[in-house]
Amino acid sequence: MTCPRWLSKLWTTLWTGRSLVGSEVQSRDEQLLDAQHAETTRRARAAMAEVVRAGYQLGPPPYGYRALRIRVTEPAGRGKLRAVLVPDWQTAAVVKQIFRWRADDGLAFVAIAVRLNGDLRQYPPPVPGGRWTAKAVQRIVANVKYTGRQVWARTVAGRPAPVEQWVTSAPKVHEPLVDERVFQRAQPRTGDEPRCA
Repeated sequence: MTCPRWLSKLWTTLWTGRSLVGSEVQSRDEQLLDAQHAETTRRARAAMAEVVRAGYQLGPPPYGYRALRIRVTEPAGRGKLRAVLVPDWQTAAVVKQIFRWRADDGLAFVAIAVRLNGDLRQYPPPVPGGRWTAKAVQRIVANVKYTGRQVWARTVAGRPAPVEQWVTSAPKVHEPLVDERVFQRAQPRTGDEPRCA
């Protein structure tokens, strides 16, 4: 049963203390929905940040690791499944080799990809049946998780976020594949073009 329009307007006037026309009602409803959406988003982000700070993995594990599911009891007494990162013996060795070639030998991402593609049995690519690309190598070199930290929110709307806005865990919440010094040496520097050999 639908209510007559005049009764709806009367109810709105009595409820809010002022008369609202159609577009104002819609605008107010949209504002309420927007506020509810913003609050839900804020709560979800806060919960995800808490999970990351506690050292648990969100999403698929990075190349070189696998996710181990563990049951964690929350303060409220409920058990939840969480994922922690553990090294994958074969791909972890590939990650370590990539960092050696980059940090110690100063090789460019393209040169590293060429070396990796030279023996796909020893250096399986991140995509099964695929090949290594300079972009894939660059993503590995830029991933802070290889130092043993969990990190989240490195991008905002698809663009890199400033480091100070990242959500990070304490050091060594999972086994690192490289130490901080090697990680820093492997990062690209402006004006510093690595060798291609």
